[in-house]
Amino acid sequence: MQFSTAKRNDILYLCCEGRVKTYEEYLEFAHKLDGLIAEHIDSSEKSFSSWRIMLLDAFPFNTYALGHLLRLKLYNNYDFTLATNDYHLLELLESVEFSTMFSVSIEHDPRVYKST
Repeated sequence: MQFSTAKRNDILYLCCEGRVKTYEEYLEFAHKLDGLIAEHIDSSEKSFSSWRIMLLDAFPFNTYALGHLLRLKLYNNYDFTLATNDYHLLELLESVEFSTMFSVSIEHDPRVYKST
């Protein structure tokens, strides 16, 4: 998996690129995502109004990773939205009713746009 950030329209995107199929891949996903959150979201200097976790080419996406996103939202009380560039992953997120807890959308890769 590759992790990066992008900013577009005053939204900070935490981009996670790649599939999460195995438990080991989930552990890497959780560790790196938590590191991005600590670096960009928990810092005192914020130059964005909202943030979004962008799952790029991330299907299949296992239940451990889904649970990690729920933990961030429900137990850590982070206020973020989810986006993906994959219709299969969007369907999965909607089938497990993530759309009732998160704003879930399908978008193009935000890293290909210039920062605003």
